[in-house]
Amino acid sequence: MNVARQLIRARARFVIFAACAICCAVLGSSGRAHAEKVLIGSTPTGHLMWIADKKGYFDANGVDVKLLEFSSGVTASKALASGEIDLANSSEFAFVSNLLANRGLKLVASIARANSATLFARRDRGIAHVGDLPGKKIGVTRRGIGEFFLGEYLAINGIVKEDVTLVDLRAPDIVDAIAGGRIDAAITWEPFVYKSQTALGDKFVQLPEQDSYYYHFVLAGKETWLETHRSDMRGILRGLIDAEQYAAEYPQEAQQIIAERFRLELGFVRETWTKYIREVTIQQNLISLMEREAQWLIEGGRADTGGAMDFLAVVDSEPLSDVAPDAVKLIK
Repeated sequence: MNVARQLIRARARFVIFAACAICCAVLGSSGRAHAEKVLIGSTPTGHLMWIADKKGYFDANGVDVKLLEFSSGVTASKALASGEIDLANSSEFAFVSNLLANRGLKLVASIARANSATLFARRDRGIAHVGDLPGKKIGVTRRGIGEFFLGEYLAINGIVKEDVTLVDLRAPDIVDAIAGGRIDAAITWEPFVYKSQTALGDKFVQLPEQDSYYYHFVLAGKETWLETHRSDMRGILRGLIDAEQYAAEYPQEAQQIIAERFRLELGFVRETWTKYIREVTIQQNLISLMEREAQWLIEGGRADTGGAMDFLAVVDSEPLSDVAPDAVKLIK
């Protein structure tokens, strides 16, 4: 009798255990996918990202986004390649540099064009013009847009890279390094240019003739992720387009969002606002710019060729075409 009861109890426990396992499996496969957060890495200059997040535009378009702050597109791109995040904002140069080492990446949109990358120096180190740079230490975030712009700027002015000493630094560390006198000059982007100027005061000097250096701020992901998250991608792009419209219609409110989020002076945000063209788009000149940057990286020995690269093929324009056909301006 005791044996029979033990068998009945054992069978009952087994049935309960099996039922629980099935329930967990069902909830784990369907419920998790529904509640899964999309992790996006962005720098402070990705204005539309932060505006969309603050205004709830991602949620309104059916996407649960967790926005993570990175000091540079280089670090965001590395996090994307390692699988720490699903999407990354960066300059198109950081994307190209990452792409040459990780061929499974795709670009889905440009969310801004900017000329906020600036070369500046300490006046007390005898620097006022580009001709004063040979023999100096220049802080730069390697594999970022600053390195490309610096190389172009030096080459145009007849200075080879061996004439200067490049010091690889994260953007926030550039501020500390130039303030502390460990470097003589630097190239970086906002808000770190502003922070460096504030730290140096009268010792800050911006080198001339840099206004022509524009770059795209792009959104990229792994091809495998993009293929399985088309709905999420369309919702994110719709949220960014909503943010674009908000920034255009209510610039002062948009500036306030950025100033508060990054604890910046509102006057500075307003002063530098026109350095950015906030527009969700894919333009043909982006392709030619990436081709030029890839050639610069390869010829300088900064990247392995890994075979020919078709940059038109690395652009996944379908999600943006679905939500805003006129925003895609590619010649195919």
